[in-house]
Amino acid sequence: MTTESTMASKTAPNETSETSQTDGGMTPQQYRVCLIGSGGVGTIASLVLSKSQRAHVTVVLRSAYEHVTRHGWQVDSVDHGELAGWRPARVVDSVAAATREADDNGIPILYDYVVVCTKQQPPECGPTTPELIGPVVTAGHTTVVLIQNGMGIEEAVIAAWPTNVVMSSVSHIGSALRPPNTVVQTAPDVSQMGPHYHVGVPDAVSRARAQTFVDLYVAGGARACHLLQHRMQAARWEKLLWNGTFSPVCALTRANVGQVQRSGARDSLLLPMMWEIWHVAAAAGHPLPESVVPWMAGRLPDDCTFRPSMLLDLEAGRPMELDVILGYPTRLARRLGVATPVLDTAYRLLQVEQWKVLGE
Repeated sequence: MTTESTMASKTAPNETSETSQTDGGMTPQQYRVCLIGSGGVGTIASLVLSKSQRAHVTVVLRSAYEHVTRHGWQVDSVDHGELAGWRPARVVDSVAAATREADDNGIPILYDYVVVCTKQQPPECGPTTPELIGPVVTAGHTTVVLIQNGMGIEEAVIAAWPTNVVMSSVSHIGSALRPPNTVVQTAPDVSQMGPHYHVGVPDAVSRARAQTFVDLYVAGGARACHLLQHRMQAARWEKLLWNGTFSPVCALTRANVGQVQRSGARDSLLLPMMWEIWHVAAAAGHPLPESVVPWMAGRLPDDCTFRPSMLLDLEAGRPMELDVILGYPTRLARRLGVATPVLDTAYRLLQVEQWKVLGE
């Protein structure tokens, strides 16, 4: 099933120029974008891309499909203001429905960008990222954009499409979905985006496709969006200093950030875990400044009531993003000969919690 708004401009297949010729002169190229995972982060991403006026955005919705097609999104955003009944150009209820035009001919769509905003779930909880996005990715053409947490998320995508550009985003944004169709963004969208270079695509092509996507984001009102040409992996390791420490400790203790800090766990748990991640990143060829560790450990006040998503998932009985946040880094540490005893213990304890969530 699909629903269309009036916004649409079809992308010319394999077109690389930033402009196209019309009777009135040169106009900016329009890009076909498919976005999968329209929660708090994904909905703001689809709004930004739509506002660029250079992207025809198809959004795949599941549980919210019926409500959004009838009523649109209610958006309350520090970046974009209040919007009532907003919709992207097209809304569909499955990836399969996104593969073809919503008309009688059902012409296949050639997407320029596929944006993935889903959580990285355990394999037993659903399809892998390549399995999920496969129907809308064209080999050698579609750029895959991963707006997701964790490490190693690009590897399976590159293996599935060795001639496609793959890029990711480290997103710092306070945005949450309040069912059925309200998104509240309380903190500005600060995004670092960049390509994941690999042998199947020339580096210059990866940089150019990533730059184009960043340009779309900036044009859509995401003023704090920056291209990282050579530091994408380092940026992901830097974010892991927080996600790989505060998130697991808060989940294991059922405490918010301020409670963890006031308990003394910053010195006894968080900082040792951060230094372990710091050493793994350095051994993997992505050294971080030493100053980033104490800064990350002390950047939030002791009265902070923030509850990380790993804690919220555990309390709600949902699977956690455990493997990409702790599993991948600890396995890499073993391969590189880096000791990570505190991370290993946290990972093993949360594996038990995950086992309970998944039904033993």
